[in-house]
Amino acid sequence: MRKLLWTPSITYKEGSSLARYQQYLFAKNNLSFDSYTALHQWSIRHIELFWESIVKFFPIRYSGTYSQVLLQQSADADFIGSKWFGGISLSYAEHIFADRNRDTLALIYADEQEEYRAVTWGELEQRVSRLQQFMRSKGIEQGDRVVGVLNNTIDTIAIFLAANSIGAIWSCCSPDFGDTSIAERFDLIEPKMLFIETSYQYNGKTFDKRNTIEYIRKKVSSIRHIIEVYGQQWEEIQQVFQPQELSFVRVAFDFPIWILYSSGTTGKPKAITHRTGGNLLEHFKALSFHQNVAADDRFLWYTTTGWMMWNYALSSLLCGAVLCLYNGAITFKEHKQFWNFVRRSRVNHLGAGAAYFASTHDLQIENVSLKVIGSTGSPLPDETFRNLQAKFPGTHIISLSGGTDVCSAFLSGCPLLPVYEGEIQCRTLGSDIVAYNDRGEEIYGGVGELVIKQPMPSMPLYFWKDPGNMKYKESYFEGFSGVWNHGDWIVIQQDGGIRMFGRSDATLNRGGVRIGTAEIYNAVQTVANVLDSLVITTDETNGASKMILFLKLQDHVCFEETVRSIQVALREQYSARHIPDRYFEVSDIPYTLSGKKLEIPIKKIFSGISVEQAVSTDIMRNPESLVDFVNLYTHILENNT
Repeated sequence: MRKLLWTPSITYKEGSSLARYQQYLFAKNNLSFDSYTALHQWSIRHIELFWESIVKFFPIRYSGTYSQVLLQQSADADFIGSKWFGGISLSYAEHIFADRNRDTLALIYADEQEEYRAVTWGELEQRVSRLQQFMRSKGIEQGDRVVGVLNNTIDTIAIFLAANSIGAIWSCCSPDFGDTSIAERFDLIEPKMLFIETSYQYNGKTFDKRNTIEYIRKKVSSIRHIIEVYGQQWEEIQQVFQPQELSFVRVAFDFPIWILYSSGTTGKPKAITHRTGGNLLEHFKALSFHQNVAADDRFLWYTTTGWMMWNYALSSLLCGAVLCLYNGAITFKEHKQFWNFVRRSRVNHLGAGAAYFASTHDLQIENVSLKVIGSTGSPLPDETFRNLQAKFPGTHIISLSGGTDVCSAFLSGCPLLPVYEGEIQCRTLGSDIVAYNDRGEEIYGGVGELVIKQPMPSMPLYFWKDPGNMKYKESYFEGFSGVWNHGDWIVIQQDGGIRMFGRSDATLNRGGVRIGTAEIYNAVQTVANVLDSLVITTDETNGASKMILFLKLQDHVCFEETVRSIQVALREQYSARHIPDRYFEVSDIPYTLSGKKLEIPIKKIFSGISVEQAVSTDIMRNPESLVDFVNLYTHILENNT
């Protein structure tokens, strides 16, 4: 039985940007809709008219003209090669600064050391101007890659905006990434310039990253300029270059804006390259319509620079919001410092990973007034929905789902609809999403694979260094013909509400950060006495995610000592996020006849699915290996461990 948690007031609905959009459609196109479902159906049946209306409804500035909204490559059975708004050019950074009052607030920042700073639009423009001039003086131009190993700070925002303003392509890793992980990512895209911070703070501790500079210098030969943020050269930039009026290079709609990373189950990380115009339109739509972000709102999403939510949160500035940045551990000093910042900066849009909200059930939070709470990274549990609504009775709780793949959420909130416990409210406008059963048939009310039937402008342009788009096709278009297969298990209710059941593929998810199993294996195989391994994540009922590593070891090896060595290797080569929660020794690792590890079937077994439903043993090289995994899962169930 579905439980109603929240219903929007008439004032909330009528004051929303989505309501104004409906009024616009009626005034301009004589279109009227009696429900959100009807509006959504129009948006996917007339996909080109819908995206053109987004260009016209929002203050999109561009040069040139377009004759077609969408040009699909008819020879392809997938969406790769789709071209959007061919003939026009625009700048993301130009839209960030458009029509801003120099004296009003743009950003508010705080960290674990209780440093609190507020920056106006005029001050932000000055920072960006100095960096823009510096980059140009070093020969950075349109199409060059500028990368960062940076904390979530005001200066990181300024560095990105400066790079984007001259048409450079941005990519960033959080300083808590291991050196190997950073170098693998940047080596793929061959950047010319690196901005790096040599330390970061987390949970009261300071971590030194000075050795990372030399490591990256050796491993990424394309880098010509390395700037240590807050070092000597950084100070020289502030002194040598005097603020000037910003200029903006407009690039083609489909020109890359930033490169994000997501690993598959084999090989190096994929460099997912996103479109400038696609992300601009998508973020306007997603934040304004579906999260109801409005001018002068205070928007905070707890994230690092290595998660796509950093890019997404940045776009709250497009809507006229003040962006609030918190740098450090959200749980530092028993959560108090973070919530003190929320209180002091008057945040009214607050977002974080579902696992964090699940950890706050017993937390007392006072004197905080929130318009919207956003949650993503994993399904928000029913109990946490109830707990948050009890803490913030009038707050619109929005569970989101999308990902690095689209740098947005295509399942999200709606200010016109009620919120039901454990459910995502809707499929976003322009997102033609259905659930497929194993036969590729659309189903409602039952668990199926999330697929997208039509292209969206925020889908990747391509993966960097992916000849023939082979990895792109393998990632999204091998499951079902002619549609995007996202790798999530979902149930779509008849009225459009959605329940998420976690990942259906083998990609690991730690607090919203997707980790490829290949990264785990790369580190584990460097540890002595490990013959083979297999890793999965399980989705727990409390909203958390557990990573489990199964090990095949040499005979007469100390299990505990091997595990400690694995933990050291993972931390040094990648990050603390890569360290599993549990370890088990097994006699063998299951493989297909063609030599592929059976990660997805093992994940299914540990989700309670029978062996017969999880895998056909006919395709296995060693079906007897499954016995250990079944016994382990049974033991866990029987002992409730």
